[in-house]
Amino acid sequence: MDAGWNQWLPRLLGDILDALDGSEARRRKAFAALTAPLDPLALLEWERFRLVAPSRLDVPAVPSELDGEQAVALLEGLGLAAGDPLRRVLHPDPVETVLTLEHEDVRELERLRAAIEPGAPATPVDALPDLGAQFGGAKVGRNDPCPCGSGRKFKKCHGA
Repeated sequence: MDAGWNQWLPRLLGDILDALDGSEARRRKAFAALTAPLDPLALLEWERFRLVAPSRLDVPAVPSELDGEQAVALLEGLGLAAGDPLRRVLHPDPVETVLTLEHEDVRELERLRAAIEPGAPATPVDALPDLGAQFGGAKVGRNDPCPCGSGRKFKKCHGA
């Protein structure tokens, strides 16, 4: 399985994907898990998956609303399973997940991250290194060689 989907695919769907290449009994067991009650961690995994799943896929709110056909359709839609009979795709396309957040949501996430990690930069800009400290605080002219050692002029390297 693609390393990207290893991070996002819930165990429930991962077990079904693994069972596609197995025996009929293994497939039945994996599909039967769809109707079993799930622990809170499995529900959290499902919610994360719903957030990153491509919008073209219809992912139910809870896995119990999913039947075997829908589970297979999800795996096919993700490019992880194909063929007749259905089998795991050996080299799936790379995963690209994009979460679209409003500007205020991003600011809220940054504020929460700063509160959770004391001493952590509050914003991504705060996390950037200070070039003055990196270059020893010495004043560097635009046409001087860049102190980073690249051999380029400062204006074309770190002065841009």
